[in-house]
Amino acid sequence: MKHHATFAAALVAFLSLPALTATVLAQETRASATAKLNREFAASDANKDGFLSRTEIEARMGKMKVGGGKTLDATHAKRVAALFLARADTNKDGKVSKAESDALMGAVFSAYDTNRDGKVDPAEAARARAAANGAVQKAGPTR
Repeated sequence: MKHHATFAAALVAFLSLPALTATVLAQETRASATAKLNREFAASDANKDGFLSRTEIEARMGKMKVGGGKTLDATHAKRVAALFLARADTNKDGKVSKAESDALMGAVFSAYDTNRDGKVDPAEAARARAAANGAVQKAGPTR
């Protein structure tokens, strides 16, 4: 479970899903989460080749907020990016395709949708956020 929580933190940070990382006013559906993932993937794919490279993932993780408006330092951004790449890159070609990203998003959404109703409600989001924040703090800088 510890590995899953650390990975979840990386994925949550990468996806920037408000339902999972901020105060939730409404439920996040699988469709709305997928739409956000699509936008995030496109924004993170700096060279627009349809894949996320290690460099692109590290750049995104370098913008990840870890508390108090601080971002991960370069060393920790690389570590979290490596976790994401290791889990998402299922064919081990050194990059993450849209299909790989979609598959991983589906698995994480299912893990957070504990009552299996197709939505991440505020209580489920709070649990996911707490797990992700705890894992990020363990992986993040100590300041």
